[in-house]
Amino acid sequence: MGDNIHAGHRRRMRQRFLETGFAGFPPHEVLEMLLYYGIPRRDTNPLAHKLLAEYGSLHSVICADTEELKQFPGMTETAAVLLTMVRELYAYDAAAEIAGSEMSDFRKICSYFKELYQYEEREIVRVALLDEHLRLIRISTVSEGQPSAAQISVRRITETAFRASCNTIILAHNHPRGTAKISAEDAAVTRELIRILHQFDIRLVDHIVVGGGEAVSMREYGVFIGTE
Repeated sequence: MGDNIHAGHRRRMRQRFLETGFAGFPPHEVLEMLLYYGIPRRDTNPLAHKLLAEYGSLHSVICADTEELKQFPGMTETAAVLLTMVRELYAYDAAAEIAGSEMSDFRKICSYFKELYQYEEREIVRVALLDEHLRLIRISTVSEGQPSAAQISVRRITETAFRASCNTIILAHNHPRGTAKISAEDAAVTRELIRILHQFDIRLVDHIVVGGGEAVSMREYGVFIGTE
């Protein structure tokens, strides 16, 4: 009897989604539906409410660490992985959308990285590998960690560039709990990176900082003046 009630409820929810998309769905119902596919034979509504109460928003649930989600009472490994896939699919689609595009305009570059980091709550350093015409080849992650903990590795950057036969790059990192303000440390590290990478014949075109829903270009803000 219970299974029939849940099956009927799920059918109605799916039909509603097919007719309207997620328009009009409160966050707990969106999460409830996502959890259907990782928890097929249990009412996922209570779990959706508990997750939202714990993390504060649907966005934060999707951003949560996979291993942490696995440990949440009532969660299954499949459901935790599914929520992670939702986040990663967004980043994958954002990267695919701009692949091959020329990345020479401050606004365009900042807009792209702002979208790419939208669902990240860890600090992640990424490198955009460019061809000789400043067209994007691909994006690679070179380090990641807890907020304010990721370190920029020159070795990882150079290895990533060499593997792609690329000598022109853009770096980006995020401040998950802060703003996109360029700190004195950010500027100093970037100037040192420009100097070191030059020794490997790698040109750093820009360094983007993302935080608080904004993205800023260090080149636009003058950090690169006197370094090239």
